[in-house]
Amino acid sequence: MLIRSLPYTVIVASLGLSSFSFGTTLESAVNDAVINNPEFRAEVKRYHSYQSDLRGSKSGYLPSIDLNAGIGYEEVDNQSIDNTGNGLTRKEASISLTQNLFNGFGDVNEVKRQEYRTNAQAFVAIARANDVALEMIESYIDLLKEQEFRQLALENMRTHEQIFEQITQRNNAGIGDQVEVDQASARLALAESNYAAAENNYFDAQARFRRVLGRDPDNMLVKPVFQEQLPESLEKATELALNEHPTLRTANNDVLETEYQYKAASRFHYPSVDLVVEQTFDHDISGIEGKDHNFQAMLRLSYNLYSGGRDSSDKDRTKHEYQEANEVRDNTRRQVIENLRYAWNAKTYVEQQLTYIEQHIKLTYDTLTGYRNQFTLGRRTLLDLLNTENEYYSATQNLISSEYELLKANYRVMAGMGTLLPSFDLSYDLINADTHLAQNDQ
Repeated sequence: MLIRSLPYTVIVASLGLSSFSFGTTLESAVNDAVINNPEFRAEVKRYHSYQSDLRGSKSGYLPSIDLNAGIGYEEVDNQSIDNTGNGLTRKEASISLTQNLFNGFGDVNEVKRQEYRTNAQAFVAIARANDVALEMIESYIDLLKEQEFRQLALENMRTHEQIFEQITQRNNAGIGDQVEVDQASARLALAESNYAAAENNYFDAQARFRRVLGRDPDNMLVKPVFQEQLPESLEKATELALNEHPTLRTANNDVLETEYQYKAASRFHYPSVDLVVEQTFDHDISGIEGKDHNFQAMLRLSYNLYSGGRDSSDKDRTKHEYQEANEVRDNTRRQVIENLRYAWNAKTYVEQQLTYIEQHIKLTYDTLTGYRNQFTLGRRTLLDLLNTENEYYSATQNLISSEYELLKANYRVMAGMGTLLPSFDLSYDLINADTHLAQNDQ
């Protein structure tokens, strides 16, 4: 009598129980992958360099203090003094403080530009983390899926081995014929081929997992259960994406950066007014022995009247950069909506398909059980049994694939909305990201 292969639900349960005791969770894999990803780390470093630029732009709010000193030989020949050949050792020293009072709002606009530039880079880093997290999730799920495919193919191969052994025994006993042996042998060869392909796919998925995480999983993977609450409709999901998606928030900040860059370029159309306070400590200058100290407190105005058209060209260039940033923002908005729609549609239709797939596999398994019993009683042909075995195998594959595709689609929806990272507690402050990276390197 044929030994029945385990139904799909039992196979999954046995895999799950073995992994929950000492398993690698999706949360730990995602956190590890993001923190150690070189591209994400590079974006964080760039963010900190932009922070330095921001601090530097605020220097215009503060005074500049300069200390100058000099010493050297000086000869003077003019209407009042001629000490040619008998010059003096000139000594100079001065300290000055210069505070800009007005420069056409250049400092204010430059600080705002650097703030939005820094914000944009922060969202670039977050967007990269979002991409890495989704890639880790997909590679994690794919590895689990291929692991179950390999287990299913192994069970299928063992079933065909048992069928082949039984048919061979029947043929040796003179009950069957060689055609049945050939049929069983052919299906066994196909099952062995399917198992080899499943193993190859599993090792490919493992290689991708290793590339994303940077190493093989420490132990067995725990199958994740999606528990996040998604919006009720695509419209609500889209509204959330337009407010939260980091790539779109990057584009919005790029627009504001170029706007203030354009405003900053207008500073050259205004005069610059500075308060200058200076004290000099000179000795033996201009051919006159003794000290020559001087104190000044001056308001100084400078106004460039013509620079060869350079200032107008800079302003025109920044205007076009602002317009370009607006176009990029609009295109980014379209891409965010498009990607979210793809994920939402996948989630919706896979959910619908699963109902029919579950019905199909249940009925197929019931048919297979009946055919196995009938074949034992001689009421079904070997071909009927083999075809039903293959149909059940294909139906189980389809169910496994659909369940994992739905799981990935749900996470893609979250990534499309820009809410994936907070769900994995990956919303730590980028200002302190270097501390996290340094601790992780130890």
